[in-house]
Amino acid sequence: MKILPARTQKARGVPLSLLPVFLLVLCVMGSMALVADRATRRQETFELDREKRQLAQSLAIESENLLVGLARDEGLGELFQAHRNRDLVERLLSSLNRRQATDFVILINKADGEILAEAGESDVLTRRRLLAHSLIDSSRLRGLDSSTIGIGREARLLQDGQGIISMAMLPIGRSIILVATRPVGATTLRRLSTVLGIPELRLVNGTPAQPTSYPVSGFGDTPPMSLVWTPSRAPAETLVDLGIFGLLASVSVAIIAVALFRRMRASTEAILMREAKASHDARHDPLSGLPNRAVFCESLAQSIEDLPNHDTSVAVLLLDLDKFKDVNDTFGHAAGDKVIIDFGNRVRALLRQTDVIARLGGDEFAVLLTSVRSHNEVTRLAQAVIDAANRPFVMDGVTMRIGVTVGISFAPDDGLEVAAVLRAADTALYRAKNEGRNRFALYEHRMTENERIRKLVDDELRGAIDRDELALVYQPQVFADSGKIASVEALVRWRHPLHGLISPATFISAAEERGLIVPLGEWVMKRACLDAKRWPGLRVGVNVSAIQFRHPDFVTDVGRILSDAGLEPGRLELELTEGVLVEDEDHAEAGMMELRSLGVKLALDDFGTGYSSLIYLRRFAFDKIKIDKSFLDSMEATGESAILVHSVVHLGRALGLEVTAEGVETEEQRRFLQAVGCHFLQGYLFSKPVSADAIDEMLRIQNQGIGETSPKTAA
Repeated sequence: MKILPARTQKARGVPLSLLPVFLLVLCVMGSMALVADRATRRQETFELDREKRQLAQSLAIESENLLVGLARDEGLGELFQAHRNRDLVERLLSSLNRRQATDFVILINKADGEILAEAGESDVLTRRRLLAHSLIDSSRLRGLDSSTIGIGREARLLQDGQGIISMAMLPIGRSIILVATRPVGATTLRRLSTVLGIPELRLVNGTPAQPTSYPVSGFGDTPPMSLVWTPSRAPAETLVDLGIFGLLASVSVAIIAVALFRRMRASTEAILMREAKASHDARHDPLSGLPNRAVFCESLAQSIEDLPNHDTSVAVLLLDLDKFKDVNDTFGHAAGDKVIIDFGNRVRALLRQTDVIARLGGDEFAVLLTSVRSHNEVTRLAQAVIDAANRPFVMDGVTMRIGVTVGISFAPDDGLEVAAVLRAADTALYRAKNEGRNRFALYEHRMTENERIRKLVDDELRGAIDRDELALVYQPQVFADSGKIASVEALVRWRHPLHGLISPATFISAAEERGLIVPLGEWVMKRACLDAKRWPGLRVGVNVSAIQFRHPDFVTDVGRILSDAGLEPGRLELELTEGVLVEDEDHAEAGMMELRSLGVKLALDDFGTGYSSLIYLRRFAFDKIKIDKSFLDSMEATGESAILVHSVVHLGRALGLEVTAEGVETEEQRRFLQAVGCHFLQGYLFSKPVSADAIDEMLRIQNQGIGETSPKTAA
């Protein structure tokens, strides 16, 4: 026996010792291969089920989208109203086809299955008509009453032998049913293939035996058709190629992907929610939830654009709440918010689905009515809105009452542009307010110029104050004996950049109604005090309205204005009318005493026109009385007026008051007033109201001694 070297024995023993290990490895790899194969098959089955399930869901969504689009279409109301007029219905159906991208629409009588009207592409009319008859026949075979067509609201997907179509059935009212179809073409299949990850999705004839196919139902004797696609084997190949390490890597990647997906989905949902909220907030009023002005104008523009297709009108109602400020001031802003919300809900309950209500801002609302056939239906709604507003509003046991004023305009009668129709409704609203509020008014083309100017004043007066469009003029008051200027009365004027000079009587009353008389009066007093600094020794008279005088800070404001202007208080003369004193005599007396303590002079304007002026002279500490112009106008015609003027002058002098006569226009009046002892005269005989620069010139001439003999020369 030959003995081999030890190293040789070791070399030959290596394969023998490694064989069990090798076999173990083979067993493990075989087991892994079996596991991978099983996993692959299960994965393939799972993927196939997923593809079919997602495909079925996506196709259902395609058909459901058609149903949703039809249900939301604003033309359904018109379709229902016109379903007895076949020609009109067919035009409406054609319009519906274009809006919803359908290729066939049919209207069926629910009672007997009669086809009322249809519209669609010429190449599909025959096939779609067969579909409609099949639906009617199948509904009658359901065991229902023979007079009832058992077609309800539903959406489905089917094929007609040439392609796939989405079909939606929607009852309209109780008597008719709308059936519409929309083709699911190659573009849609490509999109679904991309979105669902189903490769090469396509439609074929017949029912292939391959597992990656999905049969599509037909109707009648339609030949079968199916959707087929290429099997997706990427997951199985990954498992086979990578084995256990690939599986672990896939699981790790899947875990990371799921985490990232969840985070991305949460972020995306948050972004979408914020965008949706931002979009909603941009188009809706945050308090009432109603559409805002932008949405209302868009709807009005669309309705006006659609007018040529209809024989109806469009109506706009502008609503302005009455006494809403009182609710806010008395019960607080929470109560005001409650009134806004409840009023919006009350009006919305009166409208049709096709109508629009919007909140334009503050206490202003607007209503858009479409398909209006007569003015009566609009005025009935306006009265219903007024009645709804007059019902009490209740919050926390507190009852609040308001009203509403309504202005109405129509398109195309009052305009074919959004701005024109809204302007007409606003003008009608303004007229209704002037007629007493809590009522409605229709726009009339024959509005008077005064109404137009008055509305302009309401809209632009605040801006005129802010833009410094106002100006002061001054009318001199002269000594009756010498004709020299003793004082001036400040009068405000508004020269509009487009409409010229606007009467003070118009814009001052508007300022009182709009709550602007306080800032307007403060502006006049400031400017008058500053101008008075130019005329040492002269008083400047400023008219004060009752609303301005009753303002709680009036006396404080007068003191501040005098201090800011650096004017001696005795040179400011406030002219008060009887209206200042009537409402609250005690408050008026207290205010006048405070003004006198400042050193301000007080004059009773338009003396003699009120029934109790003598009582006021006895109670209130005036420095001057001004005889109203009406006495001088009738003085020459009747002796009684001359006697009254003579008595008033002597009464004033007896009480130690200065007496000024207004409206002096003739030399005879001047001589009479001078003879009876009147202190000062004011009127066109001496000067009309002029600018501050003109007063400067008149004083310069007077100081030079020119015009002392003739008052007209100074003018």
